[in-house]
Amino acid sequence: MSIAKPYESASGASNWRMRKFIADFGVYIALAVLLLAATVLTPKLFEVNTIAVVMRQASQLGIVAIGQTMILLVAGLDLSIGGIFLMTSIVVADVTNGRDEMVLPAILIALALGALIGAGNGVLVTKRRVPPFVATLGMLVLVKGATQAYTKGVPGGFVPDVLGIVNQSWFVLSIPLLLWLGLNAFFIFVLRRTSYGRKVYAVGSNIEAARLSGISVDVIRISVYILGSCLAVASGVVLTGYVGYVDRFIGTGLELDSIAAAIVGGTAFVGGRGGLLGTIAGVLIIQLLSTMALLMGLDIEVQFIIKGLVILGAVTLYSLAETES
Repeated sequence: MSIAKPYESASGASNWRMRKFIADFGVYIALAVLLLAATVLTPKLFEVNTIAVVMRQASQLGIVAIGQTMILLVAGLDLSIGGIFLMTSIVVADVTNGRDEMVLPAILIALALGALIGAGNGVLVTKRRVPPFVATLGMLVLVKGATQAYTKGVPGGFVPDVLGIVNQSWFVLSIPLLLWLGLNAFFIFVLRRTSYGRKVYAVGSNIEAARLSGISVDVIRISVYILGSCLAVASGVVLTGYVGYVDRFIGTGLELDSIAAAIVGGTAFVGGRGGLLGTIAGVLIIQLLSTMALLMGLDIEVQFIIKGLVILGAVTLYSLAETES
């Protein structure tokens, strides 16, 4: 019978502390390092006007990333966000046709349609056992096809002037940033302090154990897809007001960026681990990388390579942090 040596136990404890440190604080250290690098590579990033633009764009991504994080926490995935953005933009422009008094009805209609799309995703995943990637990709194609058929390929209508308020900023504060911060505060409370939040983590950690403990697993999973879609609608309204017109390419890529932000922030693809504080840092990292690449004049292909390397690096670090010594 072999006996563990004292130095082996100390080494194991040290490795465990290092892994825990990486898992808990790695994303914040990465954000700090990125900001330090920006002071040398792109000092213009720290000008007030640039910071305001970065934070506004981070807010648009961040609102979507809240929903994406919650979906990932139950071991799901949502690729239909691009279609929801397009649908939201078309509904807002078509229903309001430039009339400020019709903004609220237009938003309510968009939210109802978004909730329907989210419920469809959830039902496909839970009741029909369709893999989340396939279900939400299929929903993306369906929604984009429906919007193309509705508009006959030519989106119309006018964005009401009142939505232009999202373009206003006070120093670095703006309506999108305040909305993002408020939604984060609310959903952080929900995830950490309510029974619903505990059920979300339980379902993501072990779906069978959650079911045996009496949790309505399908209800929880469908609900997070609905929440994710509604948050995508909210971000779509903000982005439509920011752009000021209907664009069939609106929000393109945000679904992948939102997944990247959540993963970089420490949320696991397999569910049950992660949270919104990490996602906030992940959103800032993704947005800072994009802005720095633009300021440095890098081609779009190089930007994709950088983002890919960052995601792979984050996944590798978190995997190493979970590896048994």
